[in-house]
Amino acid sequence: MQKQVWPEVDAYYRLNEQFRIYGLISGTRVSDEYTDGTGGIYLDYFALPWFRHERNETEMSDSTRGYYLWFRSGYQYSAAPSYEKKNDVSTWEMESNSYFHLPLKSVIIWRNRIDWSWQNGAFRPDYRLRLKLVKNLKTGYLTFNAYSYGEYFYYWNENGKYKFRWCIGSVIKVSKAVEFELYYLYQFPNRNSVSSVNAIGLQFNIYFSSKKYAGSKLK
Repeated sequence: MQKQVWPEVDAYYRLNEQFRIYGLISGTRVSDEYTDGTGGIYLDYFALPWFRHERNETEMSDSTRGYYLWFRSGYQYSAAPSYEKKNDVSTWEMESNSYFHLPLKSVIIWRNRIDWSWQNGAFRPDYRLRLKLVKNLKTGYLTFNAYSYGEYFYYWNENGKYKFRWCIGSVIKVSKAVEFELYYLYQFPNRNSVSSVNAIGLQFNIYFSSKKYAGSKLK
């Protein structure tokens, strides 16, 4: 079983009511060494809100909760350190996210994602389905949420290879524009093709917005 730590920094810039730019830098740390690093840039498109929710005291910094449906497309590149066997991966990603609002300030997020990946020059497309339950919470000192999700991966060009991950975590609102995320993820083994993984994720999410969009939200 592999034990890993996944540090990551995500930055979001909201352009207007319909578009947002998203970038990330992440890594994988195993046995006190980094085994790979990833950088990506994406564009989010928000469909018209199914119904707009009024902001409340448990609202997080993220700007997606008022939308029933939104889409993401973008590119990411992953590379192993120079001393490792070459393992460069270029990926064009496409996904859709559907939000279903539940009582008690909670939501279910249904995500469909397709990754068109080239690993060391070989084409490796895969499909990913994720169902995530999120519950917003607040104490006298903290605004945060708790979440859990299951994610299924299917690799089209690898004789039906698949894997499944389960995750539980929390996002803490540090300020109006910054959140800290901590989660535990377990990857279930699948015969000899997929090994089990225990991973701890440490993530900072930073949110910016254009002056025009910020001004419209205050009206």
